[in-house]
Amino acid sequence: MFKALLTAIGLGGPEYEAKTLARDVRSLIDMLYGQHGAESMQKIAAEARKQIDEVHRRGINDTQFYGRGVLDLTELNRAARARRDNIAWSGVTLAIIYIKSEILGDVALPARNAVDGFIDKWSHALPESTSSDAESP
Repeated sequence: MFKALLTAIGLGGPEYEAKTLARDVRSLIDMLYGQHGAESMQKIAAEARKQIDEVHRRGINDTQFYGRGVLDLTELNRAARARRDNIAWSGVTLAIIYIKSEILGDVALPARNAVDGFIDKWSHALPESTSSDAESP
């Protein structure tokens, strides 16, 4: 009943959630640019990509199974915040927004595109792991 009332006045439903995700991701990315240097941005992008890929892997790339992934990411987010690990917190937050936007579908494409854009911009400079890296001291 309460959800229906909120939706009726424009404060609920998928469109509202999608707008909220888009606003939140823009705010987060603006904050990251103001607080972190290039190396940290690369680490944040790597963390976000890693967490998104893990949810996709465990959710069999099917959005109906992503709910558990969001819960797991939320726990990781709390732990990172408790440790005051801003890089992990930021990466996991981006991953949460991305997965939630996937669950919502096309209506949340702007939020998903913003996260993809951030990851694409900063992950280009991430070092590739090779077998020679694993062998070096």
